Amino acid sequence: MAKRVRLGQLLTEAGHLTPKQLDQALAQQKQTGERLGELVVSLGFASPEHIASALARQLNLRFIRLDDTVVHEAPLERVPEVAAQRYRVVPIGEEEGGLILGMVDPLDVFAIDDLRRLTGLPIRPAIITADDFYLIMNRYPAADQSVAEILEQVRPTELLDAEASLDTLRAVAQHAPIVRLANQIITQAIRMGASDIHVEPQEPHVRVRYRIDGTLHPMLTVPRHVQAALISRYKIMANMNIAERRLPQDGRIELRIEGRDIDFRVSTIPVVWGEKVVMRILDRSGAFVSLERLGLTPEDHERFEPITARPHGIIFLTGPTGSGKTTTLYAILNRLNRTEVNIITIEDPVEYQIPGITQVPLNPKAGVTFASGLRAFLRQDPDIIMVGEVRDEETARIAVHAALTGHLVLSTLHTNDAPGAMTRLLDMGIEPFLVASSMVGVIAQRLVRVLCPKCKQPYKPTKRFLHTVGFDRVGGTPTFYRPVGCGFCNQIGYKGRTGVFEIMPVDDTIKTLIIKRAPSTEIKAAAIAGGMRTLQQAGLAKALAGITSFEEIMRVVFVED
Repeated sequence: MAKRVRLGQLLTEAGHLTPKQLDQALAQQKQTGERLGELVVSLGFASPEHIASALARQLNLRFIRLDDTVVHEAPLERVPEVAAQRYRVVPIGEEEGGLILGMVDPLDVFAIDDLRRLTGLPIRPAIITADDFYLIMNRYPAADQSVAEILEQVRPTELLDAEASLDTLRAVAQHAPIVRLANQIITQAIRMGASDIHVEPQEPHVRVRYRIDGTLHPMLTVPRHVQAALISRYKIMANMNIAERRLPQDGRIELRIEGRDIDFRVSTIPVVWGEKVVMRILDRSGAFVSLERLGLTPEDHERFEPITARPHGIIFLTGPTGSGKTTTLYAILNRLNRTEVNIITIEDPVEYQIPGITQVPLNPKAGVTFASGLRAFLRQDPDIIMVGEVRDEETARIAVHAALTGHLVLSTLHTNDAPGAMTRLLDMGIEPFLVASSMVGVIAQRLVRVLCPKCKQPYKPTKRFLHTVGFDRVGGTPTFYRPVGCGFCNQIGYKGRTGVFEIMPVDDTIKTLIIKRAPSTEIKAAAIAGGMRTLQQAGLAKALAGITSFEEIMRVVFVED
């Protein structure tokens, strides 16, 4: 029998992995015991498609891309959705009396044995990616019932208004159709990669919207007579008081959905037509994003790495709410997290728990603020401190003191660009010499949607358009790409998001300008002269590379100009 070629060797031979990256992944594998393919993807060294293709060659199996394959309902009906979800498989078709089974894990012999008994057919494994698996699950005929089918099962006694009695509401919220409807809304949001679910009572109906890649999309409407039972169901799941409908409430739901541990931060507020529910989805598996997967270009890495490698000083991340600052902070902490280093964070709230790091949630009622927590941290022998946000002078002063006494401090500020962080601290009342002495770098960022790779369409913009946006000075006619929409991206035209970064190391020139209280425009000019690429320049580079659209860059990056 021929000796099986190792997966790492196949990946390096195909050019998907460098020998240095392979050595790093193998060293980490010895510590964690993870599978090499999953580890390489989590580190951002190779894509799931690269791993699946190499694994197929290693095991002498087929690699099937489901977005290029028509999957009919007949084979899907051979395997119940519960079994498909459990084993992460998709029945694709029949061949020579056997069932072609797309498998995310083709080495799961228990799944093959169980499905052989279940279907009564020989199993012919093929390899698919996890992304393709979840794509097909959206179309699975045995999936959760449609809203219409569920509502047909709602009994007349369940068609209640918000004035129903507490006991009646609690009983109805536990009825099977209402439970299935609530679960379907959540499950579908997870499958579509949503970050938030909005359940909004309106006069004629209840509207459900998902925030996908930063943009809200209407998904379904539910008759208003189901509103009270549906809202009560979510409040029960979040351990809220369903009798209180006049005051805002906050709660939390913890669920395991399709093999993933997911938390939901739930908020309700009273509105004209009842109560609105918003659920923030916190997927624990998405918390540990490596720096390689943030969207940093090679040029960004050259400026980013020296800043994060500093042993002490302050690093600020700036940008509006929802620009990915927390994700970048977690990525930096993951890189710095070692057994010989003491890392402490204070967050509002702690969204993801990181093994090996001490995390403290903000609790103003108990007196735990950013300032008081940071002051206490200095007595905990820390090496690295992460403060969720510098909001006031007191917190800023303690952070500066920590940086000047040999600690590395990571935090965020709400400014439009990197140079604006300096003037923001000066406006808070921090002396210029303290700002100049403590700051080592500022990273401004935005999140832009990534064009769907399956359906994006190239086009040549007109000269008049290029002149209008001031892009005619580059010479030639660049190629941009526009969103189209297909089954892979749920007809949106975009799939996922990536970061756009403005990275400004604080060098001697900038320190001199800070001490002189120079305006941010002068600091920005000096940073550009020193090699900094602005957010606008970084965004346009990603549009020219076909990663995103020019319209998306205009919407996200240029909106504050």
